[in-house]
Amino acid sequence: MTSPFAGKPESTWLSITRQLVNTHPLKYTELLDATTTAWATLWQTTVGSGSLSVKLSDLKVPATIVGYFFEVLLARELERRDPTLWRGNLSKEDKDLVYIPDPAYSVEIKTSGQAGFKVFGNRSYGQKPSADRTQKKEKSGYYITVNFFNQTLTLMRFGWIDASDWDPQESPSGQMAGLKKSVYDNKLIAIAVTYRQHAPVLLLKGVGPSAADQLAQLGITTVGDLLRYEKELPGRLSRIKQKNESFLHECTDMPLH
Repeated sequence: MTSPFAGKPESTWLSITRQLVNTHPLKYTELLDATTTAWATLWQTTVGSGSLSVKLSDLKVPATIVGYFFEVLLARELERRDPTLWRGNLSKEDKDLVYIPDPAYSVEIKTSGQAGFKVFGNRSYGQKPSADRTQKKEKSGYYITVNFFNQTLTLMRFGWIDASDWDPQESPSGQMAGLKKSVYDNKLIAIAVTYRQHAPVLLLKGVGPSAADQLAQLGITTVGDLLRYEKELPGRLSRIKQKNESFLHECTDMPLH
């Protein structure tokens, strides 16, 4: 697959990404609605039946499992809305979300339940297929990335990631691949609306356990609490708020363009 970024200077990447997102058949409002619906549905899930049933929300489920369940439900939700356009993957060659009329618009979904706003692929994402190791599916293309923390959605992004954007861990035993800052800044568009106000303040820059405790004593445990706090914050906390001004602004808007 030829990358739309091939041979283009980094200064043009963001405008290319915006064009890719704006012309994609999966529109921003539909993605936002389907994502929040699938996320709410996930936490209504029960494991087992009858007297043995347990709510998923009552279990300590690993974030990787939560992410997998969510990816399946998001694809199912879009398929439910229009089965002539969308379906989940049926083979190892399929992307997570398949656009039936034209697979070139199919989308890979990446989730992360770690504190913060990065996403990760497994080590194979940063490796070129060799003659004796064929690639099961194309790693370049459209991506939806979703960050969550416990039961709270913290960030959704939509854009394009090339296989070459993934950097495998240098350690031979490392199993993950990450993305450069330039990719987060220029090839993924944040769907930054008010749902992010439910994110815990621990995810903000400069907020460790001590600062989080100080904020909690003021009744501030979420980003929304901080936005609504009208009194003057003590020095250190005021500086933390200033440091996160850009992030806080995103949590009150719905900027896509």
